[in-house]
Amino acid sequence: MKQLKLSLTDKNYYLLERIAKADDRRLNDLIYLIFSQGLSSYFCERSIYINKDENEITEAEKKQIKKNDQIIENTDKFWQLEEDEQKKLGYIRVEKFYSNCYSPGKKDFISKLADEIKENALKQINIDNQKIKEEIIKEDTLYKVVAGSDEKSIVNGDSFKDSEVK
Repeated sequence: MKQLKLSLTDKNYYLLERIAKADDRRLNDLIYLIFSQGLSSYFCERSIYINKDENEITEAEKKQIKKNDQIIENTDKFWQLEEDEQKKLGYIRVEKFYSNCYSPGKKDFISKLADEIKENALKQINIDNQKIKEEIIKEDTLYKVVAGSDEKSIVNGDSFKDSEVK
């Protein structure tokens, strides 16, 4: 998995930390959520087209592209035909690019990307929450908070479970 790096002034970082805390979030989780929302907002009214890489076009789409090329080559005035007439000939439009322009019944790729980023962040939050639940402090249990460097303890970075006094 790739990571993005964001350089901030100390003041900006401190303010974001405080915003995250006020929103009951870890700073990293807040950044993921802001980034995904910001991506959608930024491209809300801005059109963008990105050519697909060869590996992003399926085998079925590649076959259809070849078929479309043959239909166009063998049909006089193909582009003057109505869409339903083109379809009767076997022509099916294949998009060789990603776009965020409105397409009826389809979610644009920017919205999909933003949703994937958000879902990935939420999945990680859930994993972390489960880990916390598994390592939660138990009532009526003693934990070693401070110990020598070779002993399990909270100060040495060990989990509550590992720092339990048996």
